[in-house]
Amino acid sequence: MSTLRFTQLPLTYADSISFESAGSSFQIKFSNAERRLVVFLKDILFFSFSKGDSDEDWLDIIHVTDEYRQLTKDDLRNYLFAVENLSDLQPMHIITIHGSSGMEIICKEIEVEELSGAEKP
Repeated sequence: MSTLRFTQLPLTYADSISFESAGSSFQIKFSNAERRLVVFLKDILFFSFSKGDSDEDWLDIIHVTDEYRQLTKDDLRNYLFAVENLSDLQPMHIITIHGSSGMEIICKEIEVEELSGAEKP
């Protein structure tokens, strides 16, 4: 089974980014009106955000990396909880986004919704 990668998406910016939770499950939602896409990064394990000096109403996405693999100790260097055995964790997406802001995200799943013309992202 093929795993969808953030780098495969035709995104050069995001109109909005929101952080949502449902109980103990967290996700990040990226919306892009031009491509009519909503991207969900689901089951977030780690998230780091740095804002650049841009005052634009959108987030430029200039460079993205997305590795889907088993985590290493280095991947969890800023994680605040102890992980006893890394091999017990399933492979995850390790995503880095550079643009008008910077983000590092470790998540289990990526889901994409294509919106119809009537729906707003």
